[in-house]
Amino acid sequence: MRAHGSVKEPEARPADHLCWVHDDDESFDMAVRAFLAGGLARGERLLCVGERAIATLDGAGEDLGDVPGLLADGALGTMTVVEAYAVAGPLVAERQRAFYATETARALADGYSGLRVVAELSELAADSGQHAELVRWEHVADELLASGAGMTAMCAYRSDLPPATLGDVLAVHPLAHGPGHVTPYRLFFDADRVVLTGSVDTSTAGRLATALAGTPTGRSAVLDLGGLEFVDVAGCRALAGWAIALRDRGVPLEIRGASALVQRIWRILGFSDIAPVTFADARG
Repeated sequence: MRAHGSVKEPEARPADHLCWVHDDDESFDMAVRAFLAGGLARGERLLCVGERAIATLDGAGEDLGDVPGLLADGALGTMTVVEAYAVAGPLVAERQRAFYATETARALADGYSGLRVVAELSELAADSGQHAELVRWEHVADELLASGAGMTAMCAYRSDLPPATLGDVLAVHPLAHGPGHVTPYRLFFDADRVVLTGSVDTSTAGRLATALAGTPTGRSAVLDLGGLEFVDVAGCRALAGWAIALRDRGVPLEIRGASALVQRIWRILGFSDIAPVTFADARG
């Protein structure tokens, strides 16, 4: 399974998708430089998106070496948020996926081992009108990274953003760093399956339902609940709602690692009739 959970420092693993909530300039600069240096060591092309991320390059010579040379050679690129995310209008998750997939393919074609991106997106997160699509984009981005395309990313947000905003974006990253910011569940991709870990109750079921609604799927879908520690009736309703939406699109859903409690709730509330799923590798 992909690395997931809370982290203190960024690492250089491929396909990582890290959400970094920052409240201290010095520690943020150090984290970004360490993340980029790890990419250089792996032979990846680097891309910094957003003015705050770009600013970390000032004085980064000790970690990255010849920064002007990297920029001149194309080993390191910079883009503003407007250039990367809003050049053709409002944020659209599928358009961003196509953009980063193209940039990753270009890096591979140029002889790099992949593309490593640092994107400071507080500017987008502060726009309430973009919030829902931003969360959906982060989830779609995770599918791209998990697919093995060759991209690794650190998505950064200021800690003074609204707690609900931070909670939503943290929840759709497998890895997170956030002093004082903890999300009770994580929804992320691992190869061809969607993984739900942590706990879901009445207070978070609505957020989970929204995240699931934006989950990209193919002709079938697999949801892994093996790492789900707790879920109540409201959480099961969120899962059933997604199963119904998939059924209406002709997409069968297999649920792996469900606990006996989840399966019992599914039967008692009649979800088996309106949201048919296949349970596999169930837990006792």
